[in-house]
Amino acid sequence: MQPLWDPVNLLEAVKAVYTLVFLGVFSLQDYRSREISDRLVYLFTGGSAVFLAATLMLHGFDPVYMVFSAVVPLTFTLLYYTGLMGEGDVYVVASLFMLYPSPPRAGFLPRSLLPPLIPIVLYSTVSVVLISLLYASYTVIVHRNLLKGMPLKYRLIYPFIARPMRVADFIETRFYYPLTLIEAGDGETVTVYRLHYSVEEDPGVYRELFRKLVEAGTISADTVIWVSYGVPYIIPLTIGVAAFLIIGDAPVLALIKHIAGLTS
Repeated sequence: MQPLWDPVNLLEAVKAVYTLVFLGVFSLQDYRSREISDRLVYLFTGGSAVFLAATLMLHGFDPVYMVFSAVVPLTFTLLYYTGLMGEGDVYVVASLFMLYPSPPRAGFLPRSLLPPLIPIVLYSTVSVVLISLLYASYTVIVHRNLLKGMPLKYRLIYPFIARPMRVADFIETRFYYPLTLIEAGDGETVTVYRLHYSVEEDPGVYRELFRKLVEAGTISADTVIWVSYGVPYIIPLTIGVAAFLIIGDAPVLALIKHIAGLTS
């Protein structure tokens, strides 16, 4: 086994600490305010570029890994332009692409075959699914009476993506997005349901809208609406990176092998 101070081991150890420390800070910021510091993101990206240069100097340029790895940040960029992903998330994923353009070769890390970003994103997705399932179970048990009053499609999906909240409480929040909107006209109110929102929307606009409806007496401050905080993606991404550094891509390769066996 190579000693820790071997250039390859040393580089990978510093990269792992660097990555997890920054992602830990970003996760905390994302959870608390749904925003991460632009200054820290740029610092993380700049440092990642330095690590990319060091990695290429030690291991050389592997076009196959680089091309397949680049698919992930490009996909996140497309999601950003469709309003499904924040700009900070794109920068972080691009930084991970530079940090891990090919499988790490340190003796203390598990051997991997796939481009690192692929198992990282898969592990992140699995964590999102598990979090959503736990949350949906809680919502169905605790708020089943509220779910009965809405159309079936939303009754099935809302437990995974939303929570009920009094309008009075929603007005005092900062980072929740309403999935049920209330429109007033001709002396009547109509509840409009939706399944998604753009991360570029300003939730303050909706808070002001509901505040005016309450002040006008159109709805009660105790009216319950469904709102979404979403799943701060940096947190699952951090879980994905940690999982990759601990177990490599062995579970993904095993799954691919199993699927290939079923289809052969």
